[in-house]
Amino acid sequence: MDARNNARELFMRYHARYLVSPYFVRTSGNPPSQRRIQAGFDLDLHGKAANRGSFLSIWSGEFPATLDGLCAACSEVVAHAPWSRTIEIIPFNAALVFDAKSHFEPQALVRVRITHSRGRDQPAGASEEKVLADVIDRLDSLGVAKN
Repeated sequence: MDARNNARELFMRYHARYLVSPYFVRTSGNPPSQRRIQAGFDLDLHGKAANRGSFLSIWSGEFPATLDGLCAACSEVVAHAPWSRTIEIIPFNAALVFDAKSHFEPQALVRVRITHSRGRDQPAGASEEKVLADVIDRLDSLGVAKN
């Protein structure tokens, strides 16, 4: 199975959905004060248990399998792309999120952070927006729905 089909199969197995939000950092200014600057975007991927009848639990073996599967699929989405160095994949190893739209069903969370290396005092710009659009296009083409 090629890598693209493998990523699609993993996203479908874990019923993955994504949500995009801005990524902010705090900077110190002169005179001393703190400013919030949008440094990029966080794209959160949520995944459910692969077995329809079971719920995720941090103590179950299905939780790390779900996280590993989502991370592998995310890695394939960003692999071999010229902008992959501006992306970080962050698994939430000790936390579940609860889907309010689905009777608070527990889900695993993997964050894909899109940022830049221009310095903490520099806001996100067109290049980060382009990377975000490319990642979303790849997710959409693999059948991952927006939350």
